[in-house]
Amino acid sequence: MLKSIRNSLVLTSVLYVILGVVLMAFPDSSLKLACALIGVVTLVYGGVRIASYFQNGGTYGNRFDLFLGVILAVLGVFLLLCPQFIVSLIPIALGIYILVDSFAALKKALDMKALGFEKWWISVLTALALAVFGAVMIFNPFGTMASLVMFIGFGFIFDGVYTLVNTMVAAKLFRG
Repeated sequence: MLKSIRNSLVLTSVLYVILGVVLMAFPDSSLKLACALIGVVTLVYGGVRIASYFQNGGTYGNRFDLFLGVILAVLGVFLLLCPQFIVSLIPIALGIYILVDSFAALKKALDMKALGFEKWWISVLTALALAVFGAVMIFNPFGTMASLVMFIGFGFIFDGVYTLVNTMVAAKLFRG
């Protein structure tokens, strides 16, 4: 039992490391592949909902299946044909959120100054750094996404190596 758990952990760790290396080496291709996979799944699910509508005789109560199926099929085709557009929306949306949040943080920092806090300027610097980061995400979405994918890849490598080392250490401890 313990041997099968150990083997499972080792295999998972190795797969994490491989996935991390692929994400770090090919961030743009990885994003396009992820969009393509999501597009295919969405298109297939849309097709299933449309087929369900016709299989059930196209009754009034099942029109939602038809509606949802058509929307999902169109979305799936869009994801397959325009993956960069979808990928570019993610960092823009996050960038807008971070930029708005940085303005709120700046206001809090200025409130701290008004209340007499000595280290209020640290909060101002942090808010300004967040504002710059948010602006970069908005104005350079493709570079941001590639960096994000590489960071995720690094996380997979780290997690895989960490789990692998811990598994090997635990195996040696239990063998005694």
